Amino acid sequence: MLCKKLVLPLFLTVFLLVSNVLFAHNPDFSSIIISKTENGQIVIQLNSSLTAFQQEVNYVNGEGAYASPEEFQDLVLQLFESRFAIVLNENITLQFKNSQVFLGHETKIVSELIGLPEEINHIYLKNELFKDLYNSQSVVVFLLDRFPKEKFTLQRDNQHELNLTLKEGKWEAPIDKRDNTPLKYLPFLITLIIGGFLLFVSRK
Repeated sequence: MLCKKLVLPLFLTVFLLVSNVLFAHNPDFSSIIISKTENGQIVIQLNSSLTAFQQEVNYVNGEGAYASPEEFQDLVLQLFESRFAIVLNENITLQFKNSQVFLGHETKIVSELIGLPEEINHIYLKNELFKDLYNSQSVVVFLLDRFPKEKFTLQRDNQHELNLTLKEGKWEAPIDKRDNTPLKYLPFLITLIIGGFLLFVSRK
């Protein structure tokens, strides 16, 4: 039992140490940590370099869009609220409360998540906060009870989305039903038919 209690703090400590080194110096990388505080609040913390936030804010709003740290923080929160989403059980969109931006070499957005159901069996997460940056990647970690301690990467290849089902204590990626239909073979069949017809005509 003591071992289990030590695993989560150790995992969090190691992850934060690594993220402080990696994400503070590379604008292409960010981290997303969802955890529970001692008073029971579920919070999200998004970390990246100050440079990444500045580049994205300037790209969206133009150079000179802010004249003070406070104005910059407001623009960062606007981007966060418009480009970040979490949907649970396919129909519960979580709300963000008391969102704050902490400026520094490694800049952080911290916000409380509101509207979590008692049972969670599906998670959809989308982070397009840095989608305009080349090779943007976000590492996602859930540090919550009953959630497997795994990390996932959002990037251009998966449209910066995470789509997971929690089944028997394990994360599973949902099967795309469209891939199981005969229609996916249609282009191949058409090519095969046309090729066979042309071959037949050429021999005649």
